[in-house]
Amino acid sequence: MAGSPVVVLDIGASKVLCLVGEMQAEGRLKVLGIGNSPCAGLRRSAVIDMPKVVDSIRSAVGKAERSAGLKITGAFVGIAGEDVSTRTSRSAVAISGTSNPIDEDDVQRALTAAEQSAPSGAQTVLHRFVQSYAIDGELVQNPLWLHGNKLEIETLSITASSQVRTTLLRATEEAGVEIAGFILETVASASTIATLDEREMGVGILDIGAGTSDLAIFCGPLRHAAEIPFGGDDITKDLSVVLNISPREAEQLKRDYGCVRCEPERSEEAVSFRTTAGRVYTLTRQQLSEIIEARQQETLEFVRGELEQNRYGQMLAAGIILTGGGALLGNIAQLGEEILGMPVRIGAPQNIIASNSAHNPRFTTAIGLLRFALDEHAQEGHIQSLVPENESLGKRIAKLFSFM
Repeated sequence: MAGSPVVVLDIGASKVLCLVGEMQAEGRLKVLGIGNSPCAGLRRSAVIDMPKVVDSIRSAVGKAERSAGLKITGAFVGIAGEDVSTRTSRSAVAISGTSNPIDEDDVQRALTAAEQSAPSGAQTVLHRFVQSYAIDGELVQNPLWLHGNKLEIETLSITASSQVRTTLLRATEEAGVEIAGFILETVASASTIATLDEREMGVGILDIGAGTSDLAIFCGPLRHAAEIPFGGDDITKDLSVVLNISPREAEQLKRDYGCVRCEPERSEEAVSFRTTAGRVYTLTRQQLSEIIEARQQETLEFVRGELEQNRYGQMLAAGIILTGGGALLGNIAQLGEEILGMPVRIGAPQNIIASNSAHNPRFTTAIGLLRFALDEHAQEGHIQSLVPENESLGKRIAKLFSFM
């Protein structure tokens, strides 16, 4: 039996995606409606033209409504960018009487104590994830039913700038959509492309978007999240400047012929383009690859530096999963393995019932947002909500749509 539909918005630098979906009894996610609209109102992760963003949201929502046959009034919204940060908190609570085992009330007291370390008023908590438990100084995986005098807990809080939160709230409200909650996009992506085994082994998710890329590190739970200030648009700009062509033609050139580590048998293939002066020029695929590879190498070297600075970054036995539109660049996994020195694969949404277009790295974030919002973790309060704390997830979901 299927559950209640959920609506999500993925607001990116190149497009806005609105998806409607529900979870099937066998655990597969069924996409009921898709709305896709170009977006030109963001630069990297910052809004630079609010009316354009509002129009893109409104257009994507309208298309999703027609596709799903539902009137959308609310949605969960993905959030990412340089204003997202991580914060570690630790707390300890005394256990009354060693003759009684630790119960759920004790764990909740420890969690509540950890949450007392609140961020500044300029920051909003999106998620809190347990990093570890310890009883009398000894690490344990699950403290329930164990005995001890002191329970310690470490949590990782994901926070976002309240200004970004307010900006997204304004944009969606202007488009006629109420935000039910925010979800960190890389956490959402992991839910649909990384297996439980990979997360336990240690895995990194690199979501390569148009404006920026987002990195998340998992060793069991989420351990670190960071923005990488490079995306697919940087490659497009490089091609535009170097070849003296319009950004539109540069983007098409990248999509049609773009690759790194060009194969020898294709290196001499001719690629033609028209400059802004109207002249037609030709270069080889190897020459095109070299322009693209310079920027992509810079991006991956930045990622390597981020991994080296984090203690979990060198514990990724399962390597790195590349996703997002930038992961479609030819041979990028090969270049990633050479620069990062670990296994690299391309990740696309799995275990979904949807049109062929949704089985694509470009849809990973949006599909992940759907899966995360429907997952049992949402019922445990991981999603930062804009509604009263005593309102259940079910009530929030009920506000997201009405039948047309």
